[in-house]
Amino acid sequence: MIRKMYGLSIICAGLLFLGTANTHAAMQYKEAPQLADQVKAGTLPPVEQRLPEEPLVIQPIESVGQYGGTWHGAFTGIKDFHAYGRYVYDPMLRWPRDFKDPVQPGLAKAWEWSDDGKTLTLHLRKGLKWSDGQPFTTADITFWWNDIELNTNITPAPHAEWVIDGKPMELEVVDDSTIKLKFAAPNGLAEKVGLAFHGNQWPLGFERFGFFAPRHYLEQFHPTYNKELTDYKLFEEKAFDYNTERPVMTAWQIKEWGPGATRLVAKRNPYYWKVDPEGNQLPYIDEIELKLFEDSEALNLYAINGNIDFQFRRMSLSNYPVFKENEEKYGYHILPWPDAVPSKIAYYFNQSIADESLRKIFQEKKFRQAMSVAINRAEINEVSYLGLGALRGVYTVLPVSPYYEDGLENLYAEYNPELANKLLDEIGLKKGADGFRTKPDGSPLEITLEGMDWDKASTDEVQLVVSYWNAVGVKTIFKSMSRDIYWPRACANESQAMIWTESRAIDPMVDPIWVFPFDERSWTAPAYGTWYKTGGAKGIEPTDEFKQAMKWYDEYKMTVDSQKQIEIAKKLVKWEAEQCNVIGTVGLVPNVVVVKNNFKNVPAEFTTDWIYMAPGTLDPSHWYFDQKK
Repeated sequence: MIRKMYGLSIICAGLLFLGTANTHAAMQYKEAPQLADQVKAGTLPPVEQRLPEEPLVIQPIESVGQYGGTWHGAFTGIKDFHAYGRYVYDPMLRWPRDFKDPVQPGLAKAWEWSDDGKTLTLHLRKGLKWSDGQPFTTADITFWWNDIELNTNITPAPHAEWVIDGKPMELEVVDDSTIKLKFAAPNGLAEKVGLAFHGNQWPLGFERFGFFAPRHYLEQFHPTYNKELTDYKLFEEKAFDYNTERPVMTAWQIKEWGPGATRLVAKRNPYYWKVDPEGNQLPYIDEIELKLFEDSEALNLYAINGNIDFQFRRMSLSNYPVFKENEEKYGYHILPWPDAVPSKIAYYFNQSIADESLRKIFQEKKFRQAMSVAINRAEINEVSYLGLGALRGVYTVLPVSPYYEDGLENLYAEYNPELANKLLDEIGLKKGADGFRTKPDGSPLEITLEGMDWDKASTDEVQLVVSYWNAVGVKTIFKSMSRDIYWPRACANESQAMIWTESRAIDPMVDPIWVFPFDERSWTAPAYGTWYKTGGAKGIEPTDEFKQAMKWYDEYKMTVDSQKQIEIAKKLVKWEAEQCNVIGTVGLVPNVVVVKNNFKNVPAEFTTDWIYMAPGTLDPSHWYFDQKK
């Protein structure tokens, strides 16, 4: 037996999930005053008819809240989609608040695996409704799968988590609230990647992933169902998250946005499917208003002057002292939530580079170790990050991760130029009269480090790192370029060395590009990643060490046993750290989280991560304004 039923009754990390059939009978429901007025006027059904049979009960972080208010924030337009999208995280299954816990019920109240791990049965909450009051059923899942995910006019190829042993999954509809996901082999990626990370309403802005879509609304714009249409342009427009007419399953629905707009306004969904322990339908807050800014500094000034209720996206760390100075004056406080980024900037030596002489050097573990210990991380922390970061040596996970092993983050983190010189000497990289090193064949060793300038902090750091490497005789120049040039070069295996960031440090197995060459984005060895991604059809065949890492990941994704997955992930994470494939410097740099003093149910401590759609896992639908303050 691999697994049985999940999600019927789970208490975890401050969240209480109830899935009992008598929830309606056991609880008297209440609603926001503005909705009660509509019910009284006969323009909206009673709250009991709007909620599902078994609504998800959210245990508040601090207290049961109060209805009302507008949550003010800011963003930089459609390109900044997640400024809003992360507040409305409502997938099929949910990430937990405590990252060491398993995934939690969401739109699906329960799920179960077959004995052989090849069939996953999802049980949706009965009576779920879209924001326009229409039923949410398994038909919305099959529509996404058959008419979006398997439609090459919309999706070039189905996402990897739904293709096992080269075969796309098959869906079997049992009834309106029960569906079976069938795979050719056990699928260890289905729960976390498919249903918790990607399991939202399609397309999630520009991410282009999901697990359901409003069939009753979108069919009319789909050429398969509307023969008057000859292309998918109208369908894409209507399916996009910023369409104010598109039904949603989230706490708020965008109602004001379009050409020439200076703000985005999202208003409460009267059919939202969550309640608090006292039966109050969520969300508490009436609407979200995001003011549009083209300039990040102007956005920060707007926040500094007390115009934002909650936000951390686009808040600049360089403004941290100014925010702190203005806390009392404008009635807000700053929470230093760390980001799940082991290192703000990371350094990659391309171990699959076509240049054989460089490839041999980069594949020398002692070379990578030398380049790591040549870096003065303490100086970088003071110069670039106000001394607020944590010194990190190599890529590894954070303490909040279920895969964490104490001490790995300190590997090769000491500043020791003497050791760096010794290691470089040992692998035959001799210094010439000019103080710079040569390759074993006697030719000059010169490395071009490619990247982009994010901000002053990153620019200052990279300049320091280049100076450290030059100081130990490895001639290095930094070449800055725009992302549309730099990214394709790195992925195409054309770059010698690259900078990017480190991420996914709570659960890197969801997108494992930092722990082994998973695809072309794994800049440790992009051509090896391409080889793995294409099953050997493209790219370059990896070394035995990398093949072993790939084998471990294959084992991980072919089991649905969570304990086995943890064991495999720990092994892979430790291997990656000890190999020193990715060199970090300073991480866990705090976000500048602006919170108005009367804005409640926001925890003082939290680690943010894009994979977990932070702060979506904190249930923003239960945040509220304390109207007594």
